[in-house]
Amino acid sequence: MEQSSPSSISKADLNPTNAPARLSPMADTGTGDAVSKIFVEDRITLEFMAGAMFSPCGLGPTAPVYNYEQNNIRLGWMLDSPNSWGPCADLDSPLRGNFEAIFETTGSYVWHSFGTYMVGITGLVRYNFVQPNWIVVPYVQGGAGIIYTNARNWSNQEAIGGNWEFTPQFSGGLKFLITDNFTFNIEGAFQHISNACTSARNEGVNAYGGFAGFTYYFDDLWLQNGNH
Repeated sequence: MEQSSPSSISKADLNPTNAPARLSPMADTGTGDAVSKIFVEDRITLEFMAGAMFSPCGLGPTAPVYNYEQNNIRLGWMLDSPNSWGPCADLDSPLRGNFEAIFETTGSYVWHSFGTYMVGITGLVRYNFVQPNWIVVPYVQGGAGIIYTNARNWSNQEAIGGNWEFTPQFSGGLKFLITDNFTFNIEGAFQHISNACTSARNEGVNAYGGFAGFTYYFDDLWLQNGNH
């Protein structure tokens, strides 16, 4: 009986493009280097984040408990591109990235233990760590804002004594690329609330928590004839 010869493997079968995509953050899933295309100078972003903050956090005042749910709408403007300047512009640098200025409107519902709401605005500066072909973008940010709250009406506490309070804060997170203009985000945050001694009651609140949300990346609004 004639034995069948082993099936031959063509060169086309050995083409690297036929190999399965890598399941790593560096995998190119057919979108090309999408993150480097959207994290560029003058890109405008619109972001919505929702989450919860809890205090005390083990840093600073130990009382009272002050927990609140917070919603943030952020308008961002990318100030530069990853390869534009400095020692971190090198493609091989783990610190490669760009800066983003953010204006935020914020609203909070306090569910425990005094006051019921906080509303205000915040200014933030964010640094996005942009690596070629990655689909995950880490970031860190910091800034300060001002809020209006009715918490001062609860006279049985010493933490918040004014209607107007200041909110220095910092946070860090991850952006997961969903489409060429859309990311899903998770974020961990620390927020301080106090009135800078403009009121007799000013022990302050230190809170920690987390957020999740989405960012939309608009087309380059200032791009004309292919150039800035």
